[in-house]
Amino acid sequence: MAKKNSKSQVRQKPTALEKAKYIKSQPSKMLSAYGGVGSILETPQGAMMVEEFDKWKFFESKEFEKDKYLIEDERLLKRLKRHFQNLEKFIRVPTKVEKYINQYDSEPDNSDQIASAKYFPEWMYCPRCERFKHIKDWWDNWSNISEKQNFRDKFIKPKCYHCYEKAIAKNEKKKYYELEQVRFIMTAPDGEIKDLPWDRWNQVERSEKKEEANGENIRISCKEKCCKEQDMRYSTTKSFTDLAGIRIKCVNPKCDLKGREVTLVGLFGYKDQQLKTVIRTSISVYYPLCYNSIYLPKINQEIEQDDNEIISQLSKRLEVIDKILQDHEKQFFDDFGCEVEDLDYESDFESELETDMNYVFESENEYRLKEYNFILENPNYKEEEESKGNKSNLTYENQNADSLSFFGISSLIKVKRLKLTTVQTGYTRQEPFDKDLFLKGIGDEETTIEIRYTSSQKAETPHLLATESFGEGIFIALDEEKVDKWFEIHECGTPAFMERIKNLEGRIEPHKFESNRHLAKFVLVHTLSHILIKELEFLCGYSAASLNERLFVDSENMQGVLLYTVAGSEGSYGGLITQSNPDSFKKILESALFRSRDCASDPVCYHSDGQGIGGKNLAACYSCALLPETSCEEYNSFLDRALLIDKEFGFIGSE
Repeated sequence: MAKKNSKSQVRQKPTALEKAKYIKSQPSKMLSAYGGVGSILETPQGAMMVEEFDKWKFFESKEFEKDKYLIEDERLLKRLKRHFQNLEKFIRVPTKVEKYINQYDSEPDNSDQIASAKYFPEWMYCPRCERFKHIKDWWDNWSNISEKQNFRDKFIKPKCYHCYEKAIAKNEKKKYYELEQVRFIMTAPDGEIKDLPWDRWNQVERSEKKEEANGENIRISCKEKCCKEQDMRYSTTKSFTDLAGIRIKCVNPKCDLKGREVTLVGLFGYKDQQLKTVIRTSISVYYPLCYNSIYLPKINQEIEQDDNEIISQLSKRLEVIDKILQDHEKQFFDDFGCEVEDLDYESDFESELETDMNYVFESENEYRLKEYNFILENPNYKEEEESKGNKSNLTYENQNADSLSFFGISSLIKVKRLKLTTVQTGYTRQEPFDKDLFLKGIGDEETTIEIRYTSSQKAETPHLLATESFGEGIFIALDEEKVDKWFEIHECGTPAFMERIKNLEGRIEPHKFESNRHLAKFVLVHTLSHILIKELEFLCGYSAASLNERLFVDSENMQGVLLYTVAGSEGSYGGLITQSNPDSFKKILESALFRSRDCASDPVCYHSDGQGIGGKNLAACYSCALLPETSCEEYNSFLDRALLIDKEFGFIGSE
């Protein structure tokens, strides 16, 4: 029961349904690296898409205004105000369910703690009778036959009205036959998502050219259905395992097409302007734009060092303008016909500067540098209990890393307790979007990707949805001098090394990395992170999906990673930090390097000139370096084992 009580409730609200139904969903599916507003949730009751959070009953009922839903992270709040200028606070995703729901049609006691979603895809077929309709048509027909029999609520999960009637007539024991949603949808770079034009698919035209199989020559020129009383069928056959085994047709005897049957061959080549066809579970359907923040204590309560520098610069600007105004005040005030004492320009300007300060841009690397420096400068930090009575949020314990110096590791820190705040600001489809560009309010000139916000108020929203997680981890920092020496030696003296870097550079957005040094360091640290996570799975039994990475890499100052897990995941109650003992960690690292030299896909993987999304990986595949998408910050991109283990230029292999 306790496990069930840790779930959120999702109100599924198909457009055609008159009464809301309730199911349970994990809070992580409401906000995480793989789920949230705009994502498609696969549930036992069907696939549903989460609506904008300010449309949830949780917000409509004002339940969110209670103090228990407030998440405090002033550092992150200040940063996001650069884009969301009306932002006031972060709201926690509701998680507590006071009474377990046994029936999908029963309303929970705490119905105000509900998120909203609707069925998507909306086209469904019956595997038994092969009828193929939009959910509205399924619901209308179900309502008609069930109106007098008081079982309309049994529609969830959607069921076939025709098979029900047939079963009743024959007095069959099984009466309910559940529908299946189609696996294929369409997405566009501007965030639009929709069903394919299934009601016109039987009118598809294909070129007679041999290359028709690639779908480039598929077109649907008509805008109308094949007939007024369309009766579609979606049939599959075991004779073909590919798209040729799926056929769509209209069986209405009065249809002008007379039962014309069309397969789905070429489906993925069909396009409608910017919309393209994908499988609904494809990673390209949903890229959440999430900002993570590790809690740091307020050592300087009033103001941070960086803010002092900003104030100093703005003060100098004020002094210059003050001097200019004083030199020209007579002419200035004569022109405007007012006395000197009528205007307090200094006060007005100071107020304007104070407003500007709230929105000073802080890049992702600058934000993480504060965390990186704090951990290194306080390797044995333990925060005392706060005034509110909360337990310590941060506890670090430094480990002796001398035995790891051969591997280029200078710091190993056991993170016994950490707090992580995650805020989702938006999402994209087809391609991810750069976090820094989003905060600056700048579009990506290289693509047509557009941001969809998680709130219907867009950038004007006063609230953002957030989660707060507590966990443990292992912090690793590479030796800065060794990393710099490694890059400098091979930058000029090893053509094979620079060829790999240039290869990746040509496929990456210009603003992603500051320099080739930054790119090389990032790939190095990122690959090391992945092989360690995979080894923790192989050697220690952790599920890779329960582990996460937080990368600390820039061109000059950072070369580290935090491997962590949060409460509720496997091994999150002391199991991970026991592996941070220097002897244990050394064994894990040695085993990880050994496995990385023996990929099951070699030599093809090792000598690849580009694989993965956009070809942004070199020597990296699921046999050696790729992780579950939920564990990787970069969607399994920017990986190359060769930079670690190659005998000629690898950071460790060339030692």
